[in-house]
Amino acid sequence: MKNYKFKFWHYGLVVTLIVAALITYNLEASDKSFFLSGETSHGHHQIELACTTCHGDGFAGQDFMQQACLNCHAEELVQANDSHPRTKFLDPRNAGLLAHLDARLCVSCHTEHKPEITHEMGVTLAGDFCVHCHSDIAENRPSHAGFGFDTCASAGCHNYHDNRFLYEDFLAERINTPDLLANAQLPLRTLVSEWQKTHPDSRPLSAHDMDMEIESVAPETLTGIQHAWADSTHALTNTNCSSCHVDNQTEFTSAEIVTMCGGCHTEQRETFTQGKHGLRFSSQLPEEFRRTVGAMSPVAAQIAMQPAASTELSCTSCHGAHELDMRFAAVEACLGCHDDEHSRNYRASAHFKAWQSDATEGVSCAGCHLPREENNGRIAINHNQNHNLQPNEKMLPVCLSCHGVEFSVAALADEHQLKSNFRSPVSKGHDTFNLIRDRIARIKTNK
Repeated sequence: MKNYKFKFWHYGLVVTLIVAALITYNLEASDKSFFLSGETSHGHHQIELACTTCHGDGFAGQDFMQQACLNCHAEELVQANDSHPRTKFLDPRNAGLLAHLDARLCVSCHTEHKPEITHEMGVTLAGDFCVHCHSDIAENRPSHAGFGFDTCASAGCHNYHDNRFLYEDFLAERINTPDLLANAQLPLRTLVSEWQKTHPDSRPLSAHDMDMEIESVAPETLTGIQHAWADSTHALTNTNCSSCHVDNQTEFTSAEIVTMCGGCHTEQRETFTQGKHGLRFSSQLPEEFRRTVGAMSPVAAQIAMQPAASTELSCTSCHGAHELDMRFAAVEACLGCHDDEHSRNYRASAHFKAWQSDATEGVSCAGCHLPREENNGRIAINHNQNHNLQPNEKMLPVCLSCHGVEFSVAALADEHQLKSNFRSPVSKGHDTFNLIRDRIARIKTNK
């Protein structure tokens, strides 16, 4: 009996030491995986080990966590003209509503580490949460009588924060636009042409102007690099080798590449680090995390990826180091990693066929998921590929470059169309527009 107790104590001590060593390793190596209370949502799983970003020192409290949410998402809420801003629930007249749902705090609806109750968009509430405030909707909008409160968002109509998709005046003005517009075309990028306008006397650099020689590179390889660079936008805009290869450096980490490219392409770096591709390089994250965790890799994604897609994501993952092939970046770079049903069906779509014949009129992967946006008269690429991805109604501005609004809304609301990459005919009409037509008819009748 004494020997048994001694062995039990001995084994217990060994287990305790092992556990203590593992915990110490996790802390010292900045690997907090043992401390995760559950899986994080699809939006945060890449940075789930940057615990202090959201939780501070562990005792920071709700105010710190609320500000942590706003540090990353406040700008997006402003752009969306948030339909449920926090200030609305600070109004004493709405105090009674807080008993059902404390909408002052992001975590009331988006509770991380709860995979068993986490739904689309990281929402952890039951789908009928709208009823708490809008139980009388049928009285104000008879057209909504009979609609279930679990269909407000799932039917593709309302989004809690962003209802730009349903600006009634905007939709009503465009209700009779044709399915395919006569001048269907995505906006043309203008950054290079603008550079040329401001540098009228500049001439493109050639391979003979290359201001760097690398003895460690084979001559034939160096020749290929020279010609690829000479045909690129960099040579066109007088960006020579030494602009990137400071002190003849030839090997770069992913973080160094993003920093180096961002020295000139500041807007692109900013939007890139807001999306999932570059999120781990975001300036909102602790510097220690960015240094130790490293770039995102396709193998860590939560959606289907190509088995061979293992490259760390940085600027050169899509653009290449020297050739800067924009056609490759717009399609092949995407399909080289993504293997979900929507991506697999792209090559059989009308969008791809048009892209093959004429890149100015066709629609590439990047054409939709890296939208071209106007800013102070310039057309530039938004490199945040999550900007208009979810909810999918946020894709509407891109669709409207080529299609009528009702056609676009109907396509975006059809899950089969999304998976098939819009390969089949779009069903005519959409319930939202039927409601708008009824409303317009009633307004005319009352006049």
